[in-house]
Amino acid sequence: MIKPFFKLFFCLLLSLCALTGTGQGKMRVELPPPRESDGYHTVPLGSKGVALVSKPEKRKYRIQKFSSDLEEEWTSSGDITANLDFVASTYDGSSIYLLFNRYRSSAYQVVKASAGPGFVENFVFQTIDRFEITDFKTIGYTAFMAGTLRDEPVLLHTNLQTGQSKVLPTAVKGILSIQSVEIDTTNELANVIMSIKDGRSLRIIARSYNTFGQLVSEVGSLPQSGFSLLNGRLQTLNDREKLLIGTYGHRDRQSSGPAASQGLYISKFVDNEETFTTYHSFTDFTHFFDFLSDRQLEKMERRIQKKKADGEDLKLNYRLLVHDILPSDNQYLVVAEVFYPEFKYNNNLYGARSYWGNPWLFGSGFGYGLYNPYYFNPYYGGGRYYGNGNQVFDGFTYTHAVVAGIDFSGKLLWDNSVVFNEVKSNELREKVTATQMPDGKTKIVYGNKGAVWSKIIRRDQVVQEDKRMSVPTELEGDKVRSTSTDEVCHWYGPYYLAWGQQKIANAQAGDVAARGKRNVFYLNKLTVE
Repeated sequence: MIKPFFKLFFCLLLSLCALTGTGQGKMRVELPPPRESDGYHTVPLGSKGVALVSKPEKRKYRIQKFSSDLEEEWTSSGDITANLDFVASTYDGSSIYLLFNRYRSSAYQVVKASAGPGFVENFVFQTIDRFEITDFKTIGYTAFMAGTLRDEPVLLHTNLQTGQSKVLPTAVKGILSIQSVEIDTTNELANVIMSIKDGRSLRIIARSYNTFGQLVSEVGSLPQSGFSLLNGRLQTLNDREKLLIGTYGHRDRQSSGPAASQGLYISKFVDNEETFTTYHSFTDFTHFFDFLSDRQLEKMERRIQKKKADGEDLKLNYRLLVHDILPSDNQYLVVAEVFYPEFKYNNNLYGARSYWGNPWLFGSGFGYGLYNPYYFNPYYGGGRYYGNGNQVFDGFTYTHAVVAGIDFSGKLLWDNSVVFNEVKSNELREKVTATQMPDGKTKIVYGNKGAVWSKIIRRDQVVQEDKRMSVPTELEGDKVRSTSTDEVCHWYGPYYLAWGQQKIANAQAGDVAARGKRNVFYLNKLTVE
């Protein structure tokens, strides 16, 4: 027999769980858009929560930190020096970093905020002016900034505590472009991916620098005859082994536009020595062309088979955004998104090549943002690709995502794909999130047009077809009239984080004050089946 006290306690516990969604806390936060900017810049922090960056006033920034239960934990505001613009953010697992700069200015400001207690430090320093920043990453009190100065590549190392900066040497034989900077938090290294054009040959190298800006290792491979290595991502497996994976293309298919990919390559290095490089043409994939209509697919397959019968490979022209590799017990999981830039005619009186009309600058709601490195074609020395005449950039369209399994010897084991429905973005960023499930399945999730889409695969088999889930709103009777942005990422454990801006109407809310229209920025904590 249950004693009255324990019976009462048990009932209260059940009631509490019902109110909090079985202990999950709040599932949605709605905020009014900031007055001085178009929105918020969102920084997911995994199980530590999420941070929102905004400009409540012209020369002030604000950081709002929410827990993993979407409870606001702290808010910090500060001054922005010399009317600088927000450029980018980065997170190293313990602290959030914000970079402020102004176009053609030598003044820089970095804000470092601890993700836990919210302790904030400000660093203001002077360095290179007219520096076009393409990447910003940090390790503790060390900042790495990559970019160009008068179309020449520059890798800048800054000690935030002393304010001292130095340009790291990048001299190589050939024409060099810096593609990306990624942080290895385990080994406290900055991995810098560079492309080098030497004559008609194009190759990729990955250099690793410590917090002092010292070069500690370099890996890279030469392409096979007739090929060019176009981009890469470095994955450190352990103290001895590294992987470099990216796209390759036929050398004679490159032009002054964005680089044209034929397939994926994967290189393995042991003690910084290359052990193998394998090439996988998209024509050998089973599901790469699933995004085509039945008629287009039939035509493509005929062309591929005809070329193979002649002992050749059909030459392709695709652009891919390659994710980090996901190692598992018996394979490497590779994810890449296929995209293309769109252009439109614009009578902008400033012109596409001016700062104000420049489509290559992308902000995140405010500020001018990073220069996008994917517009720098390494095959032609990193020169930027513009539209012709008064054509200007009109966003990236994503056609589909490719998921593939590659064994430890570099062999393609299987492939699968997710076909998008007109997914478009002004920034080139990873739109899909792939997570490996304990039973060997892979869940693929992305946001589009105010909804969350998911698909579950097991190797080359589809376990669950594309499934659409609406993002829940806050009040009963809400009707979402429009969604201007919608992003989704895997957050922590079984949860995903969705965010964006919505216009909502409600004529039926029980609370009369809640009726009417509202324009909100939202954060949603989701479980995706």
